[in-house]
Amino acid sequence: MKLMKNANEALFLVFVLVLAGLFISSIPYVTRRTSSNTNNYWLIALGLNISAFLLFALGTTIDPILLTFANSFFFAGYFYLFIFCRALNDKPVKKLVSLSPLLFLAFGSVFECMRQFGVFQDRVVFVISFLICCLIGMLIELFQVSKRERNIQINFLIFTCFAEIILGVVRVWMLLENTSISTSTIYTEPFITTMIRWFAVAFTVLSYISINGFMAEKLAQTNATTLEDSERVVKLLSERDSMIASLLKANKSSSTEALSASIAHELNQPLGATLLNIQFLKTLHESDQLQYELVGTVIKQLEKDTKRSGEIIHSLRTIFGKDSGVKEFIQVREVVDSALTIYKSEFILKNIQVKIDLTPASVFFYRGQFLQVLLNLINNSIQILSISTPAQKLISLRGYHDQSQYLLEISDTGPGVASDIQSKLFELFSSNKSSGMGVGLWLCAYIMRNAGGKITYQDAPGGGAQFMLSFPMTLEKI
Repeated sequence: MKLMKNANEALFLVFVLVLAGLFISSIPYVTRRTSSNTNNYWLIALGLNISAFLLFALGTTIDPILLTFANSFFFAGYFYLFIFCRALNDKPVKKLVSLSPLLFLAFGSVFECMRQFGVFQDRVVFVISFLICCLIGMLIELFQVSKRERNIQINFLIFTCFAEIILGVVRVWMLLENTSISTSTIYTEPFITTMIRWFAVAFTVLSYISINGFMAEKLAQTNATTLEDSERVVKLLSERDSMIASLLKANKSSSTEALSASIAHELNQPLGATLLNIQFLKTLHESDQLQYELVGTVIKQLEKDTKRSGEIIHSLRTIFGKDSGVKEFIQVREVVDSALTIYKSEFILKNIQVKIDLTPASVFFYRGQFLQVLLNLINNSIQILSISTPAQKLISLRGYHDQSQYLLEISDTGPGVASDIQSKLFELFSSNKSSGMGVGLWLCAYIMRNAGGKITYQDAPGGGAQFMLSFPMTLEKI
């Protein structure tokens, strides 16, 4: 009898060591949070079973009341295994968890009464009945998991649950059938039913091992998914870098095309004038009508147009190049006067009047680029007034302060811009003129935006087109 008692205590301690090692090896699954809180529930169950086996080993040595705590912890371990399986199906378990202390307390109270006043067989039936209920609940949940995903560990856990149910039923049947048994504790239980109990406990340990394997697979799948996601992110980043490089290349190409178109657009006027003067000189030469004074005048005009061409190239190069020139404080009136002087002969020839109403101001801008914008806008007004017949051909320039910016309005009395093309007026290669490349207004918008300003369009109050240039003001003074 004493030998059986010592063997039982030794085996309980062996299972304590096995489950304790399993518990320690399972800690990473808690820290990794591989499957929400499900890993917490089965680790709680594992801890309860370790405590139960330890109390079983110490029960007769210290105090028999420890058997009540041991059986209560043993049942609690199975109950938390049921909660774990239920959580695998994402079912609510908070109420079960919150009610579990009351259930365990009630179970322990009933068991203690049976220990004090009942017989061993009744206590075995009581405990195994509760364990079978937990095992049936586990099986129901595990079958649902197995339908959702194929996993060898889940299938093995189903097998161990079935085995424990069968062994529990067999043990109860044998204890109830053998009326000659008068044992009062598990330590004096007959050898055959003791072996059945140890087989059942062994399957309990195997259940925890299979759960450990299941969690290991989950962790491996999570790591694989994380690695796959990382590789996908790296691939996306690589594709992003390639796309950016392509966009930069395309942008560089677009800038080159825009620069080429801008040069062609801006040089059209001075080079056209130069060609006309050269043809005029050629005609005079062929007809022997060259006069000294006339040649001198034509040469001066050629020199002026040539310088103008050089200024255009230099201005466009600074606009599209890395070096945008140097910003400086410039008087708005000075730049406006320079632009109007260039077109003075055009105004006279085409009977165009100019009205100026400028509030004195200086803006921090690129001088050459500011002039470029004015020349484009004034030239557009000249061209549209040349082919239209308003009652009065008038170009108005009005400048004034508006809070933290200076506004310069350039308007004319022409027909204005059709409403259906106003939204794309400043797009590259978008033109509403019968001739031209649609570069001038785009270039104006590019210059203003690049220097921190802005250009907008609206119909003039009295009819015609009105462009508005806005320049941010600074606190610096000239």
